[in-house]
Amino acid sequence: MATIRLGLNNVDHERLNRRVRLIINRAYGFHSRNAALGLIMLTLGPIKHVTPYNNMNTSDP
Repeated sequence: MATIRLGLNNVDHERLNRRVRLIINRAYGFHSRNAALGLIMLTLGPIKHVTPYNNMNTSDP
């Protein structure tokens, strides 16, 4: 129901999760978590997260 009514899709989140895991595997030898996080942000750029409530059509009762 959520897919049809709200237009939600899990593909984008799964794709992002897989890319982050690949980057973490590449950054395995880094000395800090901040370095790995920096590589993720550098590679993927700004990440825009839209919640389901931002996607809802307000004219629908």
